[in-house]
Amino acid sequence: MANRIEYFLRLLGHLQKIDPEFPLQYAICLCEIAINEGLSLTCLSERTGMPISTVSRIVGALSEKRQCGHAYGLVRVTLSPTEKRRKQLYLSAHGKSLIGNIEETIALMGT
Repeated sequence: MANRIEYFLRLLGHLQKIDPEFPLQYAICLCEIAINEGLSLTCLSERTGMPISTVSRIVGALSEKRQCGHAYGLVRVTLSPTEKRRKQLYLSAHGKSLIGNIEETIALMGT
């Protein structure tokens, strides 16, 4: 059991490298985007159970559009080519790198 907790701490360490106080809600949204690239804000809200206003603010912080404070640059927001009002969410290169590090740590758990 101690090994699993150590791996969990390593996972948290990846997030702390971005921000020592990286919120859990941000991590949840980031992982949902990684699993389902191209999903909309509405879909992300439904998948996380968070209000759309909260998800919108979190996506702003995870992308380059944070209203207050430092934006993390982990997510790229694009407009849907078929629905101009729909925003699609993708990992940025920085976000893919972070998720890759997390996946490597998870893979180590299986060995």
